[in-house]
Amino acid sequence: MQKFQRISILLILFFFDISLPSTVFSSQFVTVQSLKEDLRSKDFDRIEESLSNVKRKSYKGHILPFIQDLWDQRKDKYPDLPWDVMEYDIVRVQLADILGQAVRNARIRMDVKPIHNFLVSLIDSTDRDVSRKALGALSMIGDETDVEKIFSVAKRMDRGTFRISVLTLTMMCNEKAARAVAKLEALVTNPDLRSFIIESRRDSEDFKKNSGWCN
Repeated sequence: MQKFQRISILLILFFFDISLPSTVFSSQFVTVQSLKEDLRSKDFDRIEESLSNVKRKSYKGHILPFIQDLWDQRKDKYPDLPWDVMEYDIVRVQLADILGQAVRNARIRMDVKPIHNFLVSLIDSTDRDVSRKALGALSMIGDETDVEKIFSVAKRMDRGTFRISVLTLTMMCNEKAARAVAKLEALVTNPDLRSFIIESRRDSEDFKKNSGWCN
């Protein structure tokens, strides 16, 4: 972790399949059975915490097939699950995020096009939690066709979506995103927001260089 010291914890939490020390945060080991129980509770806070724990764990091979079944809505395999819960955007966007991360890190193979299309459709969601999670998840796919839409969200300088939009743009591996970040830096006059852009770009460049993220 020495060479990544300058990278903010926020960047790591949003994007990377990296296990951090327990002094940074703690997360529980999620099993298929425990996730089923969380889903049956229909408690969205509990479900979100459980899915976040799945994403943060470096090893998740035991549960990825189940996550994929949830995304594919395999009701035939799990007729006892509350499938109405899985239809909520706040749940499906987290499933998409986990799977997008797994594909990006070569943990599974699957067609990301449906995931990508779903995430793009949520960028302008009126639910800020959904919008933020969709924006963050799009960094894993890194499609340059999304840059203009993400840039338009960042330009609004909305308190709920500005930072995640900037982080997503800085973590994408294409020139179009790099130009969008530079353009955004020139447009923003608020010193705090401008500093955030500069620091995020610097940190992401360091990470990309040291990790081979864009290779």
